[in-house]
Amino acid sequence: MSQRVIYVRSLTNAEGKKLQRIIRRSSDPVERRRAEIILSSEQGDTSGEIAVRLHFTPWYVRKVIHAFNKKGMESLKSQYKNGGRPPKVLPEHESELVDLALTPPNLTGQPFTHWSIKKLRDVAVKRKLIPDVSEETVRLILKKNRISLQRTKTWKESSDPQFDEKKTR
Repeated sequence: MSQRVIYVRSLTNAEGKKLQRIIRRSSDPVERRRAEIILSSEQGDTSGEIAVRLHFTPWYVRKVIHAFNKKGMESLKSQYKNGGRPPKVLPEHESELVDLALTPPNLTGQPFTHWSIKKLRDVAVKRKLIPDVSEETVRLILKKNRISLQRTKTWKESSDPQFDEKKTR
């Protein structure tokens, strides 16, 4: 099956200069490589030749050329800014968590005097102040807001009747 050869539309002088500037100075590698494809096509190279020279598939080269012919310079920009799934914890969740962390636990009806990250997370999730997130996420939020939780020290009492006497030796 033979495929029709596709070339980029005629470029204006301003577009040609802008493409050259992008190739030389752009910090975005996607934009720079797409500009290389467009300029190569303008110089008469086929999508197969461009693909071999720039280590792309011919399909991708044709896709970039079609997009440029349709949208112009806007097609060179990457469409994926911040990859990954959207964050679970929104800024309003963060502020609720920070408010809770700054409130003494006994004022919120808790039977302890200091927050631990686990206790803070459990109470915040139970009260639906934040979605169900990991303790690490809570720790990062607290760190970002410069809140440090101190570790609670516990002491054990002995059932030994001579404990006080031994302790003072």
